[in-house]
Amino acid sequence: MLWRSSLSNKIKAILIILAGIILVAIGVFASYLLIQRFQAQQAPAVAQEEIVRTDVVAVTRDLFLGDTLTQGDLEVISVPVEVVPRNAVTDPEEAVGKFIKTDLVQGEMLLTHNLADPTNKIKDLSFILAEDHVLFAFSPGDLMTSEDMVQRGDIVDIFATFTQEIEQEEEIDPETGEPVEPETRTFTLDSFQRVDVTALVVDIIEGEGGGGTDLLPGQTAEGDPQQEVNIRSYLLALDPQNALILKHLTDTGANFDIVLRAPTSTIPFELTPVTEEFIVEFYGLEILP
Repeated sequence: MLWRSSLSNKIKAILIILAGIILVAIGVFASYLLIQRFQAQQAPAVAQEEIVRTDVVAVTRDLFLGDTLTQGDLEVISVPVEVVPRNAVTDPEEAVGKFIKTDLVQGEMLLTHNLADPTNKIKDLSFILAEDHVLFAFSPGDLMTSEDMVQRGDIVDIFATFTQEIEQEEEIDPETGEPVEPETRTFTLDSFQRVDVTALVVDIIEGEGGGGTDLLPGQTAEGDPQQEVNIRSYLLALDPQNALILKHLTDTGANFDIVLRAPTSTIPFELTPVTEEFIVEFYGLEILP
């Protein structure tokens, strides 16, 4: 009887241990399921959708108002379709040769409303102007421009020589008793500095058997050896007040010369207006016998 009782106690102990192990396993499994469910509830529900992309044109470098786009300025990039504006340019050929109406940074997508085409019939060259500037057609008639040395994009200064009456008290000629003619003086000065040549208006003169053709601002003549290009005027982007001053000087018969600056020149020149007295003093002519 003792042996049977001892065996029965051992079996009970083993069963209790097995039951405990099973309960612990069930508890661990239940805890794992609860942790998984909790983490699933805390994680954001992100729908895994396929990203639809499209090709658009972007600029490869920083560009500024009035720059002409070339093939090297453009590249095709692939972007998600949801971030593409409605008027984005998708073909680089649509933009080559056109001007931009605003500053652009490298990598920025090119939009159609930021392009101006001065070679078309509506001549929207004015779109490349800043809001506080006007476009002034200027024909100086000097040697520099007659040799077609100044081109679009150049930075120039405009020298002017003009005659101005000097105000003074009215004098009477003692011999004739009539008022003395007012004194006039001639001035030569740097009337405008750091002016950008925005565009050109030129004539294309054909060779034998051809006729003259107007070239719109922004167009360039093809390399035909029988063609001669004559620049009629330069289109300058000026402050309105400076444009009025230039018009006054032009209307009153001033003589102009354009001088070409270095492409990187930004400094203002400190110059003294030249008069007859300045020349006499500068060269020491007053001490000549």
